[in-house]
Amino acid sequence: MAVIQKIRKHSGLAITLIGVAIAAFIIGDFGKKNRGRANDIGVVDGEKITYTEFNNKVDEAIEMQKENSGSDRITEDQTFNTRQRTFDQLVKNIILEEEFDKLGMTVSDAELFDQVQGKHPHRFILQYFTDPKTGVYDPALVLNYLKNLDKMEPKYKTQWLQFEKAIKEDRRDTKFYNLIAKGYYTPKALLNLNHVQQTKSLKIRYIAANYASISDSLIKLTPEDYQKFYDNNTNFFTTPEPYRDIDYVVFEVTPSEVDKKNTAADVAKIYTEFSAAVDAQTYTSANTDAKFDTGFVKKGTLPGKLDSLMFNSKIGTLVEPFETGNNAWQMAKLLDIQDRPDSMQGSHIMITWDGTNLNQNIKRTKEQAKVRADSIAATLKNNKTPFADLARQLSDFPNAKDDAGSLGWFMDGGQQYGLFFKEGLTMKPNDVRVVETAIGYSIFKLTEKTKPVKKVQVAILQRNIEPSTQTFQNTYLRASTFQGQLKGNTSAFENLAMKTGVPKRNAPTVRSVDNNLQGLQNAREIVRWAYGEKTEIGEVSAVFDLTGRYVVAVLKEKIEEGIRPLESVKSRIEPAVKNAKKIEIMAKEVENIMKSTKDLAAIASRLNARIDTTVVTFISMNQYPITRDAPVVGKLFTLPTHTIQGPLQGKMGVYVVIIDDVIEAAPKADFTVENQQIAQSIQGRVVNGLFDALKKTAKIKDNRLLFY
Repeated sequence: MAVIQKIRKHSGLAITLIGVAIAAFIIGDFGKKNRGRANDIGVVDGEKITYTEFNNKVDEAIEMQKENSGSDRITEDQTFNTRQRTFDQLVKNIILEEEFDKLGMTVSDAELFDQVQGKHPHRFILQYFTDPKTGVYDPALVLNYLKNLDKMEPKYKTQWLQFEKAIKEDRRDTKFYNLIAKGYYTPKALLNLNHVQQTKSLKIRYIAANYASISDSLIKLTPEDYQKFYDNNTNFFTTPEPYRDIDYVVFEVTPSEVDKKNTAADVAKIYTEFSAAVDAQTYTSANTDAKFDTGFVKKGTLPGKLDSLMFNSKIGTLVEPFETGNNAWQMAKLLDIQDRPDSMQGSHIMITWDGTNLNQNIKRTKEQAKVRADSIAATLKNNKTPFADLARQLSDFPNAKDDAGSLGWFMDGGQQYGLFFKEGLTMKPNDVRVVETAIGYSIFKLTEKTKPVKKVQVAILQRNIEPSTQTFQNTYLRASTFQGQLKGNTSAFENLAMKTGVPKRNAPTVRSVDNNLQGLQNAREIVRWAYGEKTEIGEVSAVFDLTGRYVVAVLKEKIEEGIRPLESVKSRIEPAVKNAKKIEIMAKEVENIMKSTKDLAAIASRLNARIDTTVVTFISMNQYPITRDAPVVGKLFTLPTHTIQGPLQGKMGVYVVIIDDVIEAAPKADFTVENQQIAQSIQGRVVNGLFDALKKTAKIKDNRLLFY
């Protein structure tokens, strides 16, 4: 009801906005040439992903997600993420299929059978067919499932075919990755070199000249300095995919004082009806804006002050409407008080009849089923025949032969075994009763139940304080006025935001596939606008309606894929360029000092530095900067011992060094462990990086921005 009310409430605003949108569309497109539109979601190495194919795959994935979650609805964000995953999977399938076709790689029927029912089944089988009691894989569960597959609903057959397909595809991927990983071989010479680089070490004394002491005012950077640094570090300026930098303001639609007063008046009327309702629970379900547990609950479960009120009141007690502090009103009525257990344990024997679809081979009538159920119950009461034995022999439930009719532990309030729990309230352990269910008569045996505790059943009706149509219109007008004042004066965006009282926010590095911005959910239309062909830096957007908030954005920066030009990163790299220049100046200063003295202590004194000692290996690092300065470390292993060396200029500083000793690597003949470690590392890199490498070489055209 709440959703319908919202639609009705804002229908006037919706009609107004739709009218404006249609007018803008007509005016905006008038006189334009038809620019055309891509008909495909994407193209991968010449193979098209058509709009129809893509949508069908998305619909299948959404239906499967609903099935797995047990819900008929998924959120807008979940739908978007499903689209993303579907596109990524289609791209992956096309790229890998090309490789599989080249290699002639397949998974045969015999191989698939072995993956499902063989001695070493696929990990998916191991995951889903474990004995719930032991947690161990049980091959009998697989066989039993397959034997009963033809008797199950069509949707389960479809799910099994999809499951088999997933196993087949995963098996093929694994074979492909193994083929690549096993193609690597590490020669003993390389293993030995790695051993030497890890264990050969140098004991050194050194001075690290303090280039930070050089004042910035002494540094005069030239275009050549910037260019040199840029050329030596282009890998840091490569953008693998385009992104946008967006500033925006948000106008939140919040209830006005008038809205609050009107809601309070409505709540007073509802309370009159609520307090007089014969069936308060049904009335609540039809009129509440928020669903609460209408079953029996323990203390500490009810929201806010209702918990203490209801557990200290009599049945029928009414709680008058009160504000919760979360833009909502609540009222309540205490329906019942009972001492109830939290959970029970039991077993059952199911006797069904023709027409329930539980077992298509059963032809008995409902009356005959009742007679049979009563007879079994009497047998159990009059002799000591084990319940589990009778369940395996007589139950019509498909899994009875495996689980002996065990229901395990089930909770108070659970839907699946609600009928059994209700009966169990008045039963003692080992009591047996016949319970009628939708699929047959169940001979239910209560095994055990937890100690009863006080519980209450409460009807809680909530009414949210929501903004009215007028409030929506007023907020939209504020956002529209803000946007209108910025036309032709985009530099004033931040100042106007401060003046208007709405803080400017920033969303950096927004990718074309993003759906959310920092602080904004389901902001896809803003992303599409930012990536529009004609959207320029500094351009202000129209007002975006994001369900309860209006947003105005400005495009701050556009970064395209590839190596960024020097000018676009110049301000960002300036501190690093200055440091590089200081290191050059310091190297010349050290060089001049060393022309007059080769004494390490004297050099340290003139540089106002100290002499440090450390041990350096080729590929390991410690807390000393010199061990992390790769160009200097590499140079050290080429220098003689016991002679002063310098200045050694690196990326992190300038050093003067004396190598006091060289500790050679101990001879090693067996590299079995190292070889295994490298093989495992390669395996991991192949699994995690092979597809990305193939994707980089593929020609992919992504048109998703044109569609959603």
